[in-house]
Amino acid sequence: MQETSYTPPEHLSSESWVEFELRSASNLLQPMVSELKKLKLRVIKERVHKSRVSLRRWFSVWSLLEQDGWERKKFKKGVLTPLRSFLKELGELRDSDVNIETAEKLGCDKNTIDEFKKKRKKLKKAIDASLKEIQPEKLRDDIEAYLEERALDLSKKLAESDEADHSAFAHFDRYISEHEQSVRILSERATTPESLHKLRLAIKKWRYLLTECMGLTNLDLVRAQTLLGEIHDFDRLEPVLKESAPDDKESLIRLRKERATLVKEFEKCKKDLPYGLRPGLISYAR
Repeated sequence: MQETSYTPPEHLSSESWVEFELRSASNLLQPMVSELKKLKLRVIKERVHKSRVSLRRWFSVWSLLEQDGWERKKFKKGVLTPLRSFLKELGELRDSDVNIETAEKLGCDKNTIDEFKKKRKKLKKAIDASLKEIQPEKLRDDIEAYLEERALDLSKKLAESDEADHSAFAHFDRYISEHEQSVRILSERATTPESLHKLRLAIKKWRYLLTECMGLTNLDLVRAQTLLGEIHDFDRLEPVLKESAPDDKESLIRLRKERATLVKEFEKCKKDLPYGLRPGLISYAR
């Protein structure tokens, strides 16, 4: 009879969680800086999306560090809060771009689409103003210096603690297991637009944590996030259409029909979510 054994990767078993978290957060800084530098040159749809994704990835990993005591008030006030505010602005501009794109696909009338485009111009002006205050390379240097300083403090505390297992793998495994459980509960209860949106954010965070911390990509997570994102786009657009184009009944009918199809697809997809997915070596013995 063949027996299967699973062994966590050596580097994650020997590395401390402080070193692991420092590396995971630091690795995301340069990609974030590169996207922000491109965005400063020209605020176009593709760069808005990529900048937003790079910031979301970093904040997903930061949520792990935050829980482990990396955050100080001064750093939060001087770096994190302004960065989160900018991320929110990017989200609003991105939502506006998606509204325009979705409205065009649904065949909404020209006046409705023109109103969306006017709103986008206002949002872009706010982004332009915020970008003048952002210096990407200085931002990277400030965060790197802060992370190095906090890593030294946390390493000292870790050396003095009586925690049973300091390894990166054990520490991350506990954290991601808790997050998986929250996703499981949300997926069982999510039916309203608000709860589906929360589930989408939780799945996105799950995906980013596995990718950026453990180097794992899973197509079921990608598919689930994509479907929930498209559902959210329709949920956000529907009340806007009702207000701006109340007589455009056909667009609303198409919207609801397409949304219903996406919900059915997601109900199938969520059964394959990769709970327990971790990096490791599998060996077989007879």
